[in-house]
Amino acid sequence: MISLKGIGKICGVSESTVSKALKRNPGIKKETIDRVMEVARQYGYQPNAMVECIQTGRSRSIGIAFNKFQCEFAGAVMEGIHQVLHEYEYDAYLISWDRLVKDKVDLLSRFSRRRVDGLLLFPMALPPTPEQIRDLNRFHNPVVLIDSDWPGNSFDHVGADNRSVFPEIIKYLISQGCHRIGTISYTLAATGQERRSAFMEAMAEFNLPVNARHCLDLSDCWNEAYEGARKLLADKQNRPDALICFNDYVANDVLNAAIDLGIRVPEELALIGFGNLPLTLRTRPQLATVDQFPCEIGRRAAKLLLDRITGKETGNRIDLTIPTVFLPRTSIQFSNKTTQESA
Repeated sequence: MISLKGIGKICGVSESTVSKALKRNPGIKKETIDRVMEVARQYGYQPNAMVECIQTGRSRSIGIAFNKFQCEFAGAVMEGIHQVLHEYEYDAYLISWDRLVKDKVDLLSRFSRRRVDGLLLFPMALPPTPEQIRDLNRFHNPVVLIDSDWPGNSFDHVGADNRSVFPEIIKYLISQGCHRIGTISYTLAATGQERRSAFMEAMAEFNLPVNARHCLDLSDCWNEAYEGARKLLADKQNRPDALICFNDYVANDVLNAAIDLGIRVPEELALIGFGNLPLTLRTRPQLATVDQFPCEIGRRAAKLLLDRITGKETGNRIDLTIPTVFLPRTSIQFSNKTTQESA
């Protein structure tokens, strides 16, 4: 591979001039920059990342603490992140936060050794401990939280609006003849707390009573939803006629439980998820859901982090909320339900 000295020899300029030209230094003539760039491309020149890090104090890389590799929502967020990183010519180092926590590994030292310029933090399986928060506060570069927040922290945060769609959802369900509306939540996550709170407020807004038997809070949203839903729906005399679920995966498990119990969806049970994952269009009936625009969450989080790194953003903590959209689909659309009940 050609070196700076080699490029300089071909172009008839010094090594330092080549270095400045590659950085488009305004003190270098445009003709020289163009010639150096042309030779660099022709000979496949690649800058030494370690040298550049020493010279600029930046590695042009970020760290990403990730967890749910099988999750379509997280994957869409990651797609948005990498779109921005590609645009800005940044690389990423990835760790599995939950796995390393379980193995008692010093998490942030891995990123520090790589000299990453900043950190994107996906939601953790459990809320961060005081020790973990302390370590994050000691991290030498910017941190942006994705779709998960906790009180009192000073880190930037980018996530979806978890609250404003609930009055629209409740109003729609009432229009479809539903009055015994329940929820399956996951309040170990900050987003789950927000959604459950918004559900309760929307029910009160429409003067609908909340039956505690129609509300289930999961301790594991990946493995408990199906069995929890079977128990919730087994009582024919006292079961909800609509359920708003923490996410689309939970809604899909509830749909399967309803089918196995012989409960018709949506005629006897309306179902709504959260996330607008591809699976919602593959179920029958198709699951109503809330679009959180995960790719845009990823793009905005990555852009905010890079703005912090480059000094374009220097103000106080930023909390970016991406608007959400309610998507009614056939899992809640039953125009003849009221007629059937009154017959």
